Amino acid sequence: MEHSHHAHDLHLEDMQKEKKSFYGAISIGLFFLLLELIGGFIANSLALISDALHLFLDVGALLLGIFVIALFKRPPTLRKSFGYQRAEVLGALLSGILLWILMIFLIYEGFERLFKPQKVQGLVVLIIASIGVVANFIMMKLLHPGEKGSMNLKAAYLHILGDLLGSIGVVVSGIIIMLTGFYPIDPIITFFMAALILYSSGKMILEGVHILMEGVPFKVDIKALYKDLLALPGVKEVHDLHVWSLSSKQKSLSVHLVANYEETKLLKLAHHLIEEKYHIHHMTIQIEDPKHFEKKYCFDCNHHSTSPYEE
Repeated sequence: MEHSHHAHDLHLEDMQKEKKSFYGAISIGLFFLLLELIGGFIANSLALISDALHLFLDVGALLLGIFVIALFKRPPTLRKSFGYQRAEVLGALLSGILLWILMIFLIYEGFERLFKPQKVQGLVVLIIASIGVVANFIMMKLLHPGEKGSMNLKAAYLHILGDLLGSIGVVVSGIIIMLTGFYPIDPIITFFMAALILYSSGKMILEGVHILMEGVPFKVDIKALYKDLLALPGVKEVHDLHVWSLSSKQKSLSVHLVANYEETKLLKLAHHLIEEKYHIHHMTIQIEDPKHFEKKYCFDCNHHSTSPYEE
């Protein structure tokens, strides 16, 4: 059995950096939230108010992100031997679901205004939304997840990305209203914003569900992993191979290797392969004697070379 806490420690360091980014983004978000909400009521713009409500949810998602980081750092307990690593997945799921609820509400309000257009002050909308574009861009730069970003950070980034797109849409709405007086553009822009946000958050929700269902991480080719393990010296059979994620970064593996090779050497080879090629640092490997395996699993004795992952 092999374990490594190195990846977990690196994850903690990354999350500390993320925490600082969250605080910076929250400060900007709260200021612009008040500005946009007040401006939305003054201009009577649903698109501006919807953008403000979305930003309110963004700030909530950022606060949730900070809470998730604090929860993640808590040590394992007798009741939770893995600690609270799944907290970021649950946080991202909750964030995504809240986005869907808000967007459904805005779509409903949009249809109300589409059939009963209301006068909107285009200049006020244009000025405030333009400030919003700048504010959201700064927040996005602070929260950019990159390759190493956690699911927690990506969830917050998606919120801000959606809000940036929304602010751009509101700017377009303000310009059209000023030039043409076409007030239905306000709810139409709201529909466009909602569609983009539903799509991006939907992908995040599916990823979270995949992790909770113990799905194989998307970047791990389990068929290739099976063949690589089977190719190790002395290995006759690979079975009970499972790869899953505790969080967006913490991948885990367990496997049984049937082999007549020296156990210590084989464990080192298998550990090196799994860690270096597949970037899995938390693993449990059990070596079994071929004779014992044949007696116990004789129903599969004639299929040792067949991968259970072949399509």
